[in-house]
Amino acid sequence: MDLKWLETCATAGELLYGYYSVTALKKVYEAKPGFTISQEEVISGMKELSESGAVMMDYLSGRLNEGDDDFGFYIPRECEGTPLEKVMKEADRMGNPYASLHLDERERQELVADCPDDVDYYIPSWQETEQLVQEGYIRTPEMTKLEEEIRRRNGDPAPLTAIWAEVSTDKLDTMESIHKIVELLSPASEDGQKEKKGYVGSLEELNYFVSFANAFLNSVNLRARRGWRPHELFEKTRPRGGFMPTIVPGSVKAAGLLKQTEDKLRALGARVDYSSIDRMPVTGRYGERRVVKVGRNDPCPCGSGLKYKKCHGRSR
Repeated sequence: MDLKWLETCATAGELLYGYYSVTALKKVYEAKPGFTISQEEVISGMKELSESGAVMMDYLSGRLNEGDDDFGFYIPRECEGTPLEKVMKEADRMGNPYASLHLDERERQELVADCPDDVDYYIPSWQETEQLVQEGYIRTPEMTKLEEEIRRRNGDPAPLTAIWAEVSTDKLDTMESIHKIVELLSPASEDGQKEKKGYVGSLEELNYFVSFANAFLNSVNLRARRGWRPHELFEKTRPRGGFMPTIVPGSVKAAGLLKQTEDKLRALGARVDYSSIDRMPVTGRYGERRVVKVGRNDPCPCGSGLKYKKCHGRSR
């Protein structure tokens, strides 16, 4: 057993999950090639690390969620009324998003209560574990692309590290996160005033930039979801049995709009039902709505450019 690596894994688990099972910590430890450890060694090693103050997690026997193993759990150590309380309060005041979990009993309870029972822990690669502990975030291609876009607009991407942690621990909602990210586009000049050269001017430019910001936010590991990223949650929480949500457009215009995003919807596990497209209402020149029968040689209403008989009319 490598006690130093166990300490790194335990710290990463605290940052990534808030609390975690013995088995989850074992899996994080063994993600590093050549490293193996038993549940008993995890428990004995963590006891030694806890007694020395190297980790701030306390052992709890039994299960916290119905779907978890029964080897026990590690929960954030409560610092209220202890010598560590002052240190944690100062860390919280300085903006450390992880400190409050050691100070707020309600936050600890909410984290356990909100976690879905049927979702396993996300197990980071050993490189992700080291990066999270050493740098405070887990880098993704989406994060790199956003940094490049901010630099291209003469902004400073350095604060993204802090934003990653705040989003991960649910300290920022989506709108607050977008606002903070957009602020990075306008770097401060020598006199402290914001320069205009990084500013996103038109609505079109802003929407273009926000697409990078949204991709970044969807790639942040969420503590309240056992370390899973938002774009991965659908596959993890989708009802068993291969259920695929189906979207039925209510008009020809809606069908055309859905057609433009069909690839993205399919990637999320949804599908669009065009089976009644030849009976969908259309909007006329003066705003009137009517149903027009589509001929087999007419352009398909979905906007594909193909004849109806070669597109959504093939099965009719």
